Amino acid sequence: DAATANIEGAGEAREIRAPMVGTFYRSPKPGAPPFVETGSVVGVESVVAIVETMKLMTSIYAGHSGRIAEILIDDGQFVAQNQLLMRVAPSAP
Repeated sequence: DAATANIEGAGEAREIRAPMVGTFYRSPKPGAPPFVETGSVVGVESVVAIVETMKLMTSIYAGHSGRIAEILIDDGQFVAQNQLLMRVAPSAP
């Protein structure tokens, strides 16, 4: 499928991991469009999600430039610290 092809074509996909335990949200508020979708182009400072811990919302940044190759967590799912959230296919040089 297309998502698998993106990862295979990426070679050295970069990982975005949860910095803390909490609830993963793909959009800034309920009903709003997600920060990113598979295929979205991101920069190092692009916000890709939010993790909520004890009512504190923490923005998750891409940390890499490229294209979102895979989103591994569903909206509203609980995540563990350092859990893999997304993969980024690096930009062509």
